[in-house]
Amino acid sequence: MSISDSLIQSVIRVLLRVAFVFEPLAPTAITLLLNQQLNRFKEAGAIGDFKTKTKRKGKFHYLIEIDLDLTGIQAIHLLGNLFPSQFKQFRRWFHD
Repeated sequence: MSISDSLIQSVIRVLLRVAFVFEPLAPTAITLLLNQQLNRFKEAGAIGDFKTKTKRKGKFHYLIEIDLDLTGIQAIHLLGNLFPSQFKQFRRWFHD
């Protein structure tokens, strides 16, 4: 084992310890990032109002709830973007 290999292993161990110390703060960070992105969609008119909630279920396991208020057209666009191949056959009914 070379000096660089042992140095890399030491750095990895330290980074893992640091990650585990800050892991309980992840739900707050996840919620902030989601709110930031959803705010961009709201300003663009792609969605109406929204609420997000992130709950820590266990180490590195989270429950994320997103409540969106959408109009009919917004819902069609959202579903069309999430499931494009499933909605291809219905495109004549879901047009702008």
